[in-house]
Amino acid sequence: MKHYALTTLLVLFMFLCFAQKRSYDVVLFGKKIGSTIVERIDKGNGVVDYKLTSSSEVDVLFSKKTSYMNYDVVYKDGKLISAYVKNVKDGVTEIVNIIWEGTQYMIKKGAEMLHLNQQLDFSTIHLYFTEPVNRTRIFSERLGQYCNFTKLAEGVYQCKLDNGVSNIYRYRNGILYEMEMSKGASVFLKLVQ
Repeated sequence: MKHYALTTLLVLFMFLCFAQKRSYDVVLFGKKIGSTIVERIDKGNGVVDYKLTSSSEVDVLFSKKTSYMNYDVVYKDGKLISAYVKNVKDGVTEIVNIIWEGTQYMIKKGAEMLHLNQQLDFSTIHLYFTEPVNRTRIFSERLGQYCNFTKLAEGVYQCKLDNGVSNIYRYRNGILYEMEMSKGASVFLKLVQ
């Protein structure tokens, strides 16, 4: 029994050392409408798995708006190997699959098939764990393309998307504490302390 308890404590300690988890409230007009949980799990042998789960729901005028997002992104030796993103907005589902094929990425976005020859060492999932210092563009797993980044101030970065949405990332001591997504009204992700 003592050996079992010691083994359990050792496994728990190793998990805590190799996993990071961040929780964010999704906030609209000062009211919590959902949550986002992001995890970074070091699996060993150079493999790091990133997971994101986000859901929100709000009544706007006479309709209910819902959003659900799920990411599963795998890096090996600092390079993107695969990504799966499922985004469901108001019942409409978009899925993006990205696979490294040895010389290029195969990016399946709905019925569209895209290719990217440059191997990636940083993508939007990293923004939850790493401040994008000195990066002017970042690959979006959800969009299957690069997004331009602009530094607005110390620890503050902006990404403007083609659909008119502006994302502002705010960091304190290298940790993302707030993200503002704006297209008319602003939705915030706020780090839960």
